[in-house]
Amino acid sequence: MRRVLVALCLFCHIIFSFQFHARSESNNQVELLDRFMTESMEEYGIPGASLAIIKDGKLMFQQSWGKQRKGTPVTKDTVFTIGSISKPLTSLAIMRLVDEKKVELDQEIDWYLPAFHYNKNGYDKNITVRHLLTHSSGISSYEGLKIADRNLRGENAINVAVQKLNNVDLNYEPGEVHQYSAANYLLLGKIIENVTNQTFSEFMDDEIFSEIGMGRTVSDFEAAKALGYQHGHQSWFGKPMKSRGFFDDSGAPYGYMVSTTDDMSKFIKFLLEGGAILSKDSFDTYTSPHYHRKEDLYYGLGWRISTEVDNSYFFHGGETPDSRAELFINPQQDYGFILLTNKNNFSEVLSTVWMRDGIKMIVEEGKSPEVQQLNHHMQWSTLIVTLFLLLLSSWNIYRLIKKTKIKSKVWIFIGLLSILLSIIMIPLLIYLFSSPWNTINLYAPATAILIKVLVGILATNGVLLLFVVYFKKSSDGD
Repeated sequence: MRRVLVALCLFCHIIFSFQFHARSESNNQVELLDRFMTESMEEYGIPGASLAIIKDGKLMFQQSWGKQRKGTPVTKDTVFTIGSISKPLTSLAIMRLVDEKKVELDQEIDWYLPAFHYNKNGYDKNITVRHLLTHSSGISSYEGLKIADRNLRGENAINVAVQKLNNVDLNYEPGEVHQYSAANYLLLGKIIENVTNQTFSEFMDDEIFSEIGMGRTVSDFEAAKALGYQHGHQSWFGKPMKSRGFFDDSGAPYGYMVSTTDDMSKFIKFLLEGGAILSKDSFDTYTSPHYHRKEDLYYGLGWRISTEVDNSYFFHGGETPDSRAELFINPQQDYGFILLTNKNNFSEVLSTVWMRDGIKMIVEEGKSPEVQQLNHHMQWSTLIVTLFLLLLSSWNIYRLIKKTKIKSKVWIFIGLLSILLSIIMIPLLIYLFSSPWNTINLYAPATAILIKVLVGILATNGVLLLFVVYFKKSSDGD
């Protein structure tokens, strides 16, 4: 009897010690996550954020920090635009239709979009649904940006945007090159509308969001507004400034869905566990790598996928002009997380990537990295160049006016060169960044304004120089 009691006590001690250790480890992770998020938000000037982590089928961590645009606190039910994390939800809708035999992945899109035409530029293959899903349609990233972020509203928004894309030129053979392009998922949204005879928003509500239990996830502005959606912030030299307000209903399939960390937690559970919404074959196809990009990185059906041995996962980031988000799923370690923030700028794209990597390290290794510092070189460099040219132009004009004799040919050349630079500067930047001016203006507003000022300075300087030279030559002639 004594041996039985001793064995029982030993067993209880082991169980208690294990539970205590697990609880201590969990508490330590919670503390690390809270501190890491607080420090990161302070370093990157993020006004509000929300994070939820699902591990082993349970909510491991959920917390929100900061405030929304109108000063109300961020909570687990606060709605954010999720940017390109909308793409995995759109691809899920397509796979739902594949299960229902309404869509085939390798069917040419002409079958579903008879009114849409594209210029093949001599290429042989036609675009298929799979090409759209994997961004290998041959439609360039630039063409996608041209029709993105147009601030279109209403039930007909997707149709209007598709009409703007009509007769687009392909720059590669379909299936040959991965080019990340909003145009691909815009067309998928239109396919969903044509196949189902519903608006994209209605289908997502009925067949995806309600099936997963995502009651505060929507894909149009009016529904988002009804949920209390508030526009986010843009960054000016690292400081958050309230955005002018932007929401593109036509962009819902590729970047303008709205959700919360609570709802996205349910999506994460579905991604880790599967569910009745998709058959097993379709779910495996949905979460598998399809297009090789580099080394161990692939693109799937709306997913970025790492196939690295012992470290395979799939993920997607997202951004709109005034928000950034990160979704990360690690099936091997049975966890995933969603991070939503309400600030964005093109020059600060790495901020949430570093936050994502830090959260990953805390969950997987139980240790927190140092918060990396973010510079704003692009904005400050543009400001310095603008101020330098303003001073230089003012000084040159002052010197020219003061001189009694001038080398008119030299000054005429400088004036014409200045005007020429003012004309080509914005087109040159569009070419160098492979982005339309509208995109630069929305995602880097401070830089865009400084560039406009710079163009104005160059043009004014050139005109004034030519005027002064002409005036002096006329005076000399008299």
